[in-house]
Amino acid sequence: MIIRRIKIFFVVAVLALSLTAVVQASDGDSLVISEVAWAGTKASWADEWIELRNLGGEGVDLTGWTLVWDDVVVHLGSEEGNTVQVINEFVPPGGVILLERTDDEAVSTVNADLIFKGSIPNTGTKLQLVDPSGKMVHVVNALDGWPAGAASNGEPSYASMELVDGRWVTSDQPGREKDKDGGKIYGTPGGPVG
Repeated sequence: MIIRRIKIFFVVAVLALSLTAVVQASDGDSLVISEVAWAGTKASWADEWIELRNLGGEGVDLTGWTLVWDDVVVHLGSEEGNTVQVINEFVPPGGVILLERTDDEAVSTVNADLIFKGSIPNTGTKLQLVDPSGKMVHVVNALDGWPAGAASNGEPSYASMELVDGRWVTSDQPGREKDKDGGKIYGTPGGPVG
């Protein structure tokens, strides 16, 4: 009897998962750049990361999506260009995807969903999230300097820039995540905001 109930539960769960909508471009406006650690961490200035958050009610398949700045093109669904490794190319509703630079050590307590190469300039840049049709669904125009976050001389130092209620803020409290040396990170990579 118990085995039969487990089988029925399993079948229902598989059917429910198969009916979950996967969106590639039509729900693209719900996918945003939600956190940028443009200065790295106390462990290394090169330990940068970017977080994307799905604000929509449907999952997003990142096949064909790119994140672009300067001459860097990170393909979110395939290993080409500046994309070293794709571990996960699906963002569930309300979920996040964490992109780490060079290796999976920038945030030692969270597994990266993608590894990229290419430095994020401390002086600022223009980050563009582009869907498979070529539409820019989210742009962070920081050509005149980052609107938030902090480098080594900031207070606090090496704080990430987080999107909170539609505006960029500096993460001013240490979160639960750690850098590769075990130090607390000022940010919320891979988790809820603030």
